[in-house]
Amino acid sequence: MVQSPVQHTTVTEEMIRIITQRVDRVFGLMGNGNVDLISGLTSQGFGFTGVHHEVAAVTAADAYYRATGKLAIATATYGAGFTNMATGLAEAQLARIPMVVVVGDAPSTGRRPFDIDQQTVTVGLNIPVMTVSAENVTSTLTRAFDMAEDGQEPVMVLVPYDLGNLPAGDRSSYEAYEPITQPTATDEQLHMIAQALVTAKRPLILTGGGVVRTGTGQLARQLGDAVGAVFMHSLTASNVCGTEHSLGIAGGFTPEHKLPAVHAADMVLILGATTNAFQTRKGALFATDNIYRIDLSDRWNQTLPTAQTVFADLTDALPRLLHAVESLQPRPSSYRQEVAGLIGADGLDQEPVYGTDGQLNPRHVAAKLNEVLPANRQVVLDGGHYITWIGERFDIPDPASLIAVGTAFQSIGLGFGSAVGASVGSPEKFTVCISGDGGGQMALADLGTFINQTDRGAVIVFNDAAYGAEIHQYAVQGADPTAMYLPYVDFAAVGQAMGGVGITVETIEDLDYFAQWLSSGTDGVAVVNIRISTEFAHPAMRPGATG
Repeated sequence: MVQSPVQHTTVTEEMIRIITQRVDRVFGLMGNGNVDLISGLTSQGFGFTGVHHEVAAVTAADAYYRATGKLAIATATYGAGFTNMATGLAEAQLARIPMVVVVGDAPSTGRRPFDIDQQTVTVGLNIPVMTVSAENVTSTLTRAFDMAEDGQEPVMVLVPYDLGNLPAGDRSSYEAYEPITQPTATDEQLHMIAQALVTAKRPLILTGGGVVRTGTGQLARQLGDAVGAVFMHSLTASNVCGTEHSLGIAGGFTPEHKLPAVHAADMVLILGATTNAFQTRKGALFATDNIYRIDLSDRWNQTLPTAQTVFADLTDALPRLLHAVESLQPRPSSYRQEVAGLIGADGLDQEPVYGTDGQLNPRHVAAKLNEVLPANRQVVLDGGHYITWIGERFDIPDPASLIAVGTAFQSIGLGFGSAVGASVGSPEKFTVCISGDGGGQMALADLGTFINQTDRGAVIVFNDAAYGAEIHQYAVQGADPTAMYLPYVDFAAVGQAMGGVGITVETIEDLDYFAQWLSSGTDGVAVVNIRISTEFAHPAMRPGATG
């Protein structure tokens, strides 16, 4: 009898086996270095979303996680495919977004003339990196997933070009992953914070992305209710506590008329939120030095040097802190009852709807959009001056419904790719991607991807034919503005050419056309080009505000 040759599992087949067990979505762009991987996934009908620029593979995976809480994979080829990912990778690392990034690499025999040292570049982005071999493929890829999930960070997996068809090594060689040991607060530290909360006349609790990641929003709310605290939240933690006693988004996004209520706080507790220059208005957001932080590190405490930081995991610290507070039998403060009298008048009605150039005031535009957009909205923001108006005027039901990929790295041009991941992740929501015209032109490669992947949604471009943030921060200080202005681009026409429904808005009444399209229930993506004036600067855009 002739025996059949033993069928070995190849490196590519083993990678596909692990990937399909750990995730349900891969975002990527095919090239020489990942063609076999993608082909193997799509031939099985696995969830693959193709993009048109490699950075969008990363930002789509990023937004997918923010929208769903589920990890995804981003993949690209070696060389130019890898380097095109860099900005998205830097954002994901700074924002603590878990994902596994699978990229082709130079052959195991050595670099070719066009290969670069991708490992060194990845290390320079502060991202863990692993290289697959035929012997370690199972342990390497499995560990990458474990590290990403446990460390809340992107992990890079490099796959040498010549390994795909080689037999994979023994699966049983994998050693169990040892989770990261998180810092733990002492009882004395938590008692200190509890005493400060209970004795404060006007305690304020600022929640951030750490509360979202740990699912401790309700614990934070119970803590605030026990002492009568007022809440604020970071951009990434919208309404995470689900409380009516909130002043909204903190920092540069806080409307001016609410600042007196914030300044009234005599004790501040910051839970899992960064305290960078924009978040704290360069340290001027609070009028007290009686500030405490609970976070895993002091990395982002850049503007509150007097804040006392307790290093701890919120899942452990918050239940213990709540118990410590309750043991002191607190009497809730009157801060919540005083807030209405502390908030000033909203001056929107006093502002002109148009500038002297005849273009729209973006604050009025944002307020009107908040009225007409569906309640089940999922808002994806690119970076830029315009996001200050959105942060100030939009109602956001929960953290997953406001996705701003690029803010951690202060980048623009990532909006359309991010919207792809959000739309794929939450197709039941109405996904609206909002961009400036500068960032929109950078991201154009994946405007069509979003339109094609979205059953019903919108792209809204705040179009001032300029880099507005630079005008309001640098031109006002004497910098020559020539390069800050851009040729006008009709995004409604561009969007229509890519399969969307083009809508042009030049007056506040023109937004009624968009409202009519929304009410019609028509499928597709509306691309709304809104002409706004460069004459209106948000207070958060004062010179140096984002540095």
